[in-house]
Amino acid sequence: MRNLWTKAGVFGSVSMAFGSMLWSQKNPDSDQASSPSGETDPSSSYELKLVQVLFRHGARTPLKSIPDVMEAQWVPTLLEPPAHTQINYEVTDLNGGPRPPAPVEDSYRKNILSGGSFSGQLTTVGMQQLYELGKRLRTRYLRSMYALLILAVPAKRKRNCAYIHNGLLKILASHRWAESSTLPDIAADLQSIQSALGIAAHQHIDFILIRDDMVARETHGLPCPSVLDTWRTKVEQRAVDMICHVYEPSKRENLQLCVGPLMHTMLANIEGKLQGTSSEPKRKLFLYSAHDTTLIPCLMALGIFDMKWPPYAADITVELHQHRQTNKPFVKVSYIDQDQLIPGCSGVYCPLDEFKQVLSSYSLSSDLYQSLCNSKEDSTKP
Repeated sequence: MRNLWTKAGVFGSVSMAFGSMLWSQKNPDSDQASSPSGETDPSSSYELKLVQVLFRHGARTPLKSIPDVMEAQWVPTLLEPPAHTQINYEVTDLNGGPRPPAPVEDSYRKNILSGGSFSGQLTTVGMQQLYELGKRLRTRYLRSMYALLILAVPAKRKRNCAYIHNGLLKILASHRWAESSTLPDIAADLQSIQSALGIAAHQHIDFILIRDDMVARETHGLPCPSVLDTWRTKVEQRAVDMICHVYEPSKRENLQLCVGPLMHTMLANIEGKLQGTSSEPKRKLFLYSAHDTTLIPCLMALGIFDMKWPPYAADITVELHQHRQTNKPFVKVSYIDQDQLIPGCSGVYCPLDEFKQVLSSYSLSSDLYQSLCNSKEDSTKP
């Protein structure tokens, strides 16, 4: 049986800390075992060289329950892992050292939901969703990839404005988050649904919180207030309106702070593969575990956000191809298994130079990112 070697850790320079898993396969008998399936298809004009997948976690318990509304019972049996998803693994930092602290997860564990589970926990349904995503990736790319393993382990805390929970980015966006619920159309709808649900006026509520609890209940077959049946479309719409106001994608710096380092890393992975400068030249697949609040600004930066909230286990896949006759590099992007035509690209198979130009407005090296961080921090000081 082929060995599947993994590294697990976190790329800590995005809007929310997310786990990354860099998979490679080693087979002493054949390098072909590590080849994505596209490389062995002689009928294709393109040779698949590298795959990078940014995927959202599977279904989970809600981050908060809707106040003054009968809570769902999030009992521990909803969290039991299916037998076929259990594998042995070890959690390390990016350098192979001890497991780093997980302050975000620790904060979730302080919020116990009705039924005994804590907020933000991956459920049995979520584990199965990721298993199905792993099966799709295995079918498409790797013959010996058993399942998709998700490890959301924040790296060692640094003074970094990208930590949206405690960092500068939260400070910069907090006023827009609060402001989003006061926009006339959103505020009017919020007041109406709050009254319809019988939520006291003093309770803090917004459409993103309502959506999170509502979708979590629906996904797990748990009861929702019947009032939400007629509000579902409006809740989805207003949650998206809120997040668009928070990120304000028309302002370049907002998206740079959210996903600039991630874009830079993905481009660096592509260049490393093409130039043969990667520290692990046989690596062909990068998996990055993310949140919806990472996927959304990525979709915005790519110009393909469809104004719909990314579902559980949604993925953005970036493929590097090389034309067999000209050797020119091309990038193909898909979202939830649907190929995307990136604005600014001349085709679905986007010439690398065009793809780099698309991302040039948002990609940030570590130095440029820290410089932008510092300038923004200075501007917030009294």
